[in-house]
Amino acid sequence: MSLDISLLLLVAFLLFTLVMFFCSLNKKVTNFREHAVGHRQFPTAALVATIVASYYPGGLLKASITEASIGLWPISHRITVAFLPLLTLSWLAGRMPKFMYDLSMPGSMARAYGSYARLITALFGFCHSIIMVALQIRLIADTASLFITSVSPLAITLLITLVLVIYAMFGGMRAITFTDVWQSIIFSTLIVVLAWLLLKKTGRPIIETIGFLQTQKKFELNNIMPPGGKVVNILRYLSYMFTATSPYLVQHVYMCSSLAQTRKAFLYAGAFSTVIIICITLVGLFVFVCFPHVPSAAIWNHFLSNTSPVLKGVVCIIILSFAMSTVDSRLHVTSIMLAYDIPKSIHLLKRLVHLYQFRVVRIALLAVALLTVVLACNFPISILVQILLWYDRFYVPVIMAPFILAVIGFRTTAQVALIGMATGLLSVLGWEQWIAPIVGTSSAHIPCMLMNGLAMLIAHHLLTTPQIAQTKKRVGSFKPIQSEHAVKNNTKDNIS
Repeated sequence: MSLDISLLLLVAFLLFTLVMFFCSLNKKVTNFREHAVGHRQFPTAALVATIVASYYPGGLLKASITEASIGLWPISHRITVAFLPLLTLSWLAGRMPKFMYDLSMPGSMARAYGSYARLITALFGFCHSIIMVALQIRLIADTASLFITSVSPLAITLLITLVLVIYAMFGGMRAITFTDVWQSIIFSTLIVVLAWLLLKKTGRPIIETIGFLQTQKKFELNNIMPPGGKVVNILRYLSYMFTATSPYLVQHVYMCSSLAQTRKAFLYAGAFSTVIIICITLVGLFVFVCFPHVPSAAIWNHFLSNTSPVLKGVVCIIILSFAMSTVDSRLHVTSIMLAYDIPKSIHLLKRLVHLYQFRVVRIALLAVALLTVVLACNFPISILVQILLWYDRFYVPVIMAPFILAVIGFRTTAQVALIGMATGLLSVLGWEQWIAPIVGTSSAHIPCMLMNGLAMLIAHHLLTTPQIAQTKKRVGSFKPIQSEHAVKNNTKDNIS
């Protein structure tokens, strides 16, 4: 019976997702710019929903239930991750008037530092998104095998991937926004329903539940910080500010109609994501109250084995809605980097791709989807997570310092930007070799990012001061902000 309920809910969910896709087609996508960033007429509420939907991965619910049984510090960690990166992006986005009409984060890097910076940023973003999408597709397959055993997990995975590819390929960012709004409504509503059902399952009133948690030593206030020294915790929490500043989230800046809307969208998204995390944390706490003696490593499986068919169906749809909203935005941004940013950085490909930009980006999206399905089918989640964590060590130290300096108005040459990026990369390797054994943490994001920025400032002072007048025009200066009408009529971007 549970299998039928889960399958029925999944079919209904996918059908309504396709309905939202068809609703998004009331405004036809006629050129590459509209495909990449939509028509730039999205309501702020829609932007908030799509930011939050793309921000949280499919494994959030399982991780929250597991971590809630560990104690207070994972909960504080999760809430910090919920709002701090989005608040940082709200601050950065409000200082991006020169980049408002770009089509991607690598494009903004090109505007500031030239084609090499664009290529490096695009390659970093491409590799991260490939692994992240493969991880989510593998999670979809594992979820299907866990909840819907009457149908082949591979068939369900391919069906869900096909739905994602259809609306992302033919509807662009507008369709993704519509479907993300639908998916965010679903997972936020079902999380509240799940929390309420689990509270009833505990058989205790809320006051008694709180009293029970207060008797547990692991939930005392002195356990609010993660284990480790002060230096480790400071570095860890500071790194949260920038780890989410990646192309898939920065893409939402280019979708906004004004700087004011950009700031509001990320600020409200931070508040909304915090509410979502609090609700999911309540789910985890109620599961712990139901099974207080089950170890954290086994509590997820124990919870599912003692859950009604209706609850299993709800959990299944929550996981899939998180995963799908993560996959579609990353597929979209990855296809733009592959079909637009990387070719524009390579002279031999620039002119060829330019002639067929709209078609190439759709083919690129399909190719990325096929590649991620192959990776998901051949690598377990543990391996994909290890690859993702290895990559995350380098992204912030290499990319974030040049990007932040560009946002706040720093102007320099491509050579200086490359020196900074190389310094960030070498700093990570040096930290792993010599510093990490001393301080006891591999969280090198902030120190190595600062080394990157410091190297750029020093190199700028030493290398570009005598020739700054000539180099500004070539690669270091910002182009004047074009009006939206002028941008829309730019023939280089409006390729159908």
